[in-house]
Amino acid sequence: RIAFPMPELYAGWYSREWKYIGSDGETERVVTGTGQIEAQYKSAVAAAEAAGIRRMEVTFPPVPNLEEVDFGTALNLQFSFEIRQDLGLTSDMLKSMVRRNLVDFSNQHWAVKLAQSMGVGRKVAIQHCDQTSKKDCIPLDNISVSRSGKESPPLGKDDVLVIVNPGTPEQWLSAAKPVLPGNTLVYLNSISGGWTYELGGPDKEAEQVYFLKRISKGWVFRQYPGPWQALVERPDGSVQVLATYDQRPLLREVSGLVRKYSFDKFAINNDRYAKGFGARL
Repeated sequence: RIAFPMPELYAGWYSREWKYIGSDGETERVVTGTGQIEAQYKSAVAAAEAAGIRRMEVTFPPVPNLEEVDFGTALNLQFSFEIRQDLGLTSDMLKSMVRRNLVDFSNQHWAVKLAQSMGVGRKVAIQHCDQTSKKDCIPLDNISVSRSGKESPPLGKDDVLVIVNPGTPEQWLSAAKPVLPGNTLVYLNSISGGWTYELGGPDKEAEQVYFLKRISKGWVFRQYPGPWQALVERPDGSVQVLATYDQRPLLREVSGLVRKYSFDKFAINNDRYAKGFGARL
């Protein structure tokens, strides 16, 4: 039994129960949220801070079906309902705005939850690297929200800076310039990964304290202080740990392992999309 299991697909993204109609247009389905991702990354960050780590990376798909976010899925739609409630964006006027910019508002949702857990007795500055305005979200005490590159509140000795979805390596490093000794810096959910094509961004001083990334036929997962894990996603949607690593592995290493196992075990019958070949979306 793994001490730090990967979050459940896809209940781990939600904190409530949602009912929806499946892809066949007829079957009512239920997703019962476990709040697993939120609990896990908060725990990982707290453990890392307790161990003296002050530069860290938290990366996971901000929505349940990230690859399909531009086309829409029932799971992503239910998630949009949840984040609208949490961010105070419940009016009909804001509904379409959230759906058009679901990743950006989902990242605000996760950043606020992180900030609330870290901001006891100190200030937290959230800086977004996207261009979507968050001005309609509920304002929060001791938590500032701005765009990267804009003027941000000066950080005190023990304060926290959360940089959301940095893109190019230059953007990662320039966004981190306000950080002072004693501050905690968290890079949150870089979709591009800083174009490193590896497991982790370009800031070599940052520890990947929470990391969940889809790869071909499976996932890579790590929750600090646990090991890195290579997992295959099976045709029934469950996952199986194939290997663990004490040190961060190479992306090509885990991708090759998972892809080979999937083909050897399931041949062509492990496809997330093709009906009759393991489709589950």
